[in-house]
Amino acid sequence: MDKENISKSIDGSLYVSEDVIAKVISKAVSGVDGVVGVASSAHNPLRLLFAKENHGKMKFRLDGDVLSVAVGIVLEQDASAVETSEKVQESIKEQVQNVLGLTVAKVNVNVLDIDV
Repeated sequence: MDKENISKSIDGSLYVSEDVIAKVISKAVSGVDGVVGVASSAHNPLRLLFAKENHGKMKFRLDGDVLSVAVGIVLEQDASAVETSEKVQESIKEQVQNVLGLTVAKVNVNVLDIDV
């Protein structure tokens, strides 16, 4: 079977839950040197009812297949905020595009705490 026939015979759609997107972002953030992780947020009872996990200070918006992300991070004590934030942006873009196939329009990083 050639490629043309394969593409014509595959029909369907892909659904990715918000929890999966949040996990991919969390993993991307945690994998950057100088980052302790995503800053925690207070447990919201409504969030606990409707979602499996509380993913911390993270927001994202998906318009079609284009994702915009805002994430709060905790830095290690001696890490550079500017350099580490740039690495976090690149890591999120790379992981989301590789794992989920979504285009990342922008990533806003907020340094919310330092681990001392």
